[in-house]
Amino acid sequence: MSQDKNGSTAYNESITFELTGKLAIDRLRNAIHTVIHRHDALRTSIAADGFAQIVRPVLDVEIPLLDYSSEDAPDEALNQWLLAESQQPFDLYQGPLIRTTIVKLSPERYAFNICIHHLVSDGWSLVVILEEISKIYSGCLDIPPIQQFTDYLQWYNQDTQSDIFKKSELFWSENLRAVSPLRLPLDYSAPKQRTYNGARISIQIPSDLTFALKQRSMAWNATLFHTLLGAYAYQMTQFCQQNTITIGISVSGRPTHLAEHLVGYCSHFIPIYLKTDENLTWNKQVERTKAAISKAFKHQNVPLARILGQFPQEQQQNLMQVTFNLDIPMNLDLVDLQTQIIPQPVTSARYAMGLNVIPELDRLHFDLDYNTDCFKTETMQEFLMNLIELLRVC
Repeated sequence: MSQDKNGSTAYNESITFELTGKLAIDRLRNAIHTVIHRHDALRTSIAADGFAQIVRPVLDVEIPLLDYSSEDAPDEALNQWLLAESQQPFDLYQGPLIRTTIVKLSPERYAFNICIHHLVSDGWSLVVILEEISKIYSGCLDIPPIQQFTDYLQWYNQDTQSDIFKKSELFWSENLRAVSPLRLPLDYSAPKQRTYNGARISIQIPSDLTFALKQRSMAWNATLFHTLLGAYAYQMTQFCQQNTITIGISVSGRPTHLAEHLVGYCSHFIPIYLKTDENLTWNKQVERTKAAISKAFKHQNVPLARILGQFPQEQQQNLMQVTFNLDIPMNLDLVDLQTQIIPQPVTSARYAMGLNVIPELDRLHFDLDYNTDCFKTETMQEFLMNLIELLRVC
């Protein structure tokens, strides 16, 4: 991952919560410090040669308190700060690779931001971090035993030597060998070098459509994930005017014995090779998608870098241009406080297009991230509207 500003901020993972009530600031700071002390991944930086990780035995992270409560428009001041924070790169070599900030908006209203580099964390890790902060702040003594990233690395190094791993590498080599390049209808000439400039379009899927999608999935003996990915794949083939595509989907990358409480960068994308057919009924299309996912998941232990490394450089980008993810709900449950997520400003994108679906009670939230050096906003808005219309009629 690039150390320069152009690349590094694309791999920042950030989430912000609004906290309403009487916040015990020192107690929150103590909870954060305790979580950082518990997990070696959060005390990790990169060695100067870029080939090793350095784990500090102790890391005292500053947790600043910004006070916007006297501003005429504290929410606007917060939004401006969040935008600046989203564009602030990490120093991968000096560390730390985690930042936390508390922002006071009024006497009983705060914002709490966590920003972590993807080298030491992933979506699953963030769920663990938020759960532990919640329990420690609230005085809960039932804190799960620590599972360290070094344990994961030991397991991974052993796994790569196994026959099962080698067979999985062979699967990806054979399964993706004949993949055709994705013919994305770019609005601008393709950049000569990969860029990360991006934006996001967000939309709420109403409860009636969400309920209908869940019911159809059950009737088709599928999950909501299968149905949404099937529709996204079909819309992508219409967008690209081709009936075979690859879409990157995220997998946790964790072995069963380290699955629940491990913090570290373990998740990765795997490219799913999908075929669509206008003559198939929707339940058959979802069935085909389900079969492709099931086949690929048997070999999800191979990280994306190892998968792509089997192909020539010019072919690697063709395998991972668009992504899909059904996210894990993020919650911060602090005693005597009401919490809700504040939308994050987005100025970068890791891929040409990526759809992230977030379950929210009886609705779904869609975030479509896209590279602004490839597409206009209007093109992406039209793509998203066409996808939603497809979900209504499928």
